[in-house]
Amino acid sequence: MRISFKPVIIILLNVAFFAAMSAIGQVEPSAKASKYFGKALEFYDKGETDACRAELDKVLREDSTYSEAYIMMGDLLKNSGDLREAAGQYEKALQYHPEREDVVYNLMGNTWFDLEEYNRAAECYRKMLEYPGINQELRLLIEVRINTAGFRQSLKDKPVAFDPVNLGPMVNSDADEYINTLTPEGDGIYFTRKSKNPTDPSRQFNEDFYFARFSGDSSEMAELLAYPPGKLNDAGALCISPDGRLLFFTACHRQDSYGSCDLYYSVKTGDKWSTARNLGPSVNTKFWDAQPSLSPDGRTLYFTSNRPGGMGDADLWKTERLDDGNWSKPVNLGEPVNTSGSEMAPFLHFDNQTLYFSSGGHPGMGGTDLFKSARYGNKWSEPDNLGYPLNTAADELVIIVSAAGNEGYISNNNLGGEGGYDIYKFELDPASRPVPVTYLKGKVFDKESLKLLEARFELIDIEKDSLIISALSDRISGEFLVCLPCDRNYALNVTCEGYLFYSDHFPLSEIKSISDPVLRDIPLEPLAVGNSMVLRNIFFLTDQYEIMPESYPELDKLFDFLKQNPAVKIEIGGHTDDQGTDDYNAVLSLKRAGSVAGYLEMKGIDPARMSYRGYGDSMPVSSNDTAEGRALNRRTEIRITGMN
Repeated sequence: MRISFKPVIIILLNVAFFAAMSAIGQVEPSAKASKYFGKALEFYDKGETDACRAELDKVLREDSTYSEAYIMMGDLLKNSGDLREAAGQYEKALQYHPEREDVVYNLMGNTWFDLEEYNRAAECYRKMLEYPGINQELRLLIEVRINTAGFRQSLKDKPVAFDPVNLGPMVNSDADEYINTLTPEGDGIYFTRKSKNPTDPSRQFNEDFYFARFSGDSSEMAELLAYPPGKLNDAGALCISPDGRLLFFTACHRQDSYGSCDLYYSVKTGDKWSTARNLGPSVNTKFWDAQPSLSPDGRTLYFTSNRPGGMGDADLWKTERLDDGNWSKPVNLGEPVNTSGSEMAPFLHFDNQTLYFSSGGHPGMGGTDLFKSARYGNKWSEPDNLGYPLNTAADELVIIVSAAGNEGYISNNNLGGEGGYDIYKFELDPASRPVPVTYLKGKVFDKESLKLLEARFELIDIEKDSLIISALSDRISGEFLVCLPCDRNYALNVTCEGYLFYSDHFPLSEIKSISDPVLRDIPLEPLAVGNSMVLRNIFFLTDQYEIMPESYPELDKLFDFLKQNPAVKIEIGGHTDDQGTDDYNAVLSLKRAGSVAGYLEMKGIDPARMSYRGYGDSMPVSSNDTAEGRALNRRTEIRITGMN
């Protein structure tokens, strides 16, 4: 489904010369030439193009300096689409000084502008400004046109890398295909196919969801998706969470809608999808609400709407997922993203900080262009045009970028292909790339019974002590997938009621690329005396026992665990590598374990529930012959000693 809001483009006096002039003058034209020209003008007014051109040919054979004949010929050529020849005719007219040279410069400037020869267009517009008597309003319009020409020429002077490859007949057809989203693994795409409906006279088109999996450099035949359940009617523009378990889409004219088009969602459990449900009146309105894009942490939904309260014809909005599962009242993204024009088709990259979208309001090559903005805290950067020739004078609708950040996908109907809008892939210019993202994938299970578990994942930015992702593994399959932007260090905690929590960390050195993801099944220890867990996000300076601030998220998680399980008693064990004497390591590990106990006591845990010991290097879990092994041996371990 595609709803387009055409941007308003300022056209300067973009009318034919003879429709704008009430009188035509020339220095002493010959009587015969004037007679032919009068007939040409009659045919021009009647729209009889061939007859008009025949009379103009007579004029110029009689008098080759008849400037108004060249102007009229230029108008005819321009109206027929022959812009370059039209510009040539206007240039000839200027050689013989027509009565209104300023109007001819405007016609020629507009023609060069349409031909995307912006330097020549700007030169013509500047000539217009030299003429006296131009009112202030027109002068401002001309200056805008000159600035636009300069901006577009600057993009053309520094073209970006763009070599689009059609995904071929396994994906594209003679219908329209619109790219929607990618899998974070980079092995497949989701898209909407819009095809003519030959059977239902009440609906001109069918719109369906498809998935195509990549196999090497090619793709397998796209498959029609059977979800979400329920009659979709006019539906499209889907997005899906990185773990493939939460799907949003746009549907129009349903009985449960609040307006023309609304946002809907469906949840996957195991292999089954829930019936699609409307997001409700807190999000949807009686206006056009469409084109959802879900943040990789599943907490923010970006979308397009033309509801009142925005800045232009259509704006980008966001809604936050609340603790009770509902969604907050949408907020307009505001400046600098939105303009008085139209902003549409948001795609928030897997890095959770780079937003791609289309806009007819920001400076561009014409129509709607593709842009990128980066979020810093709660503020968005000034959008960057993705450049020429990716952006052209035509409408560029949407761009989707791979998790690795190196590939872009677009839908386009101007590059040849199978027919209509086709999907293309290309190597994204380095300046337009987001933060690369890889992913952590696996299953959660009971370490003793091997039962698959539904558990909560919390991915924390260690340096900022901020929650990046909070998600659940699948209740039936135990599967999970979380994205890892490659620009920070992470702490991972996995919790499930009745179990010790799991702790891990991923320093930048371990986060490589989408082709080398972190694959890790996670066993959880049941709450039972003797069972233990390793806290991998407790950090101390070398040879010291003062707790580093990066440890606080992990210690607070341990505090929450003890608070939620008041019957549990624990031993805190400190462990070191073998770099040092046995006595030194024993004392250091004891003091480190004591520091952890002291922190918990300060937070309010009864010291009677805790004991601590220093084991030094006596209980290694890996070889001390490598830096990686020694890092594993330096650890804080929690063991259950009692459950009253």
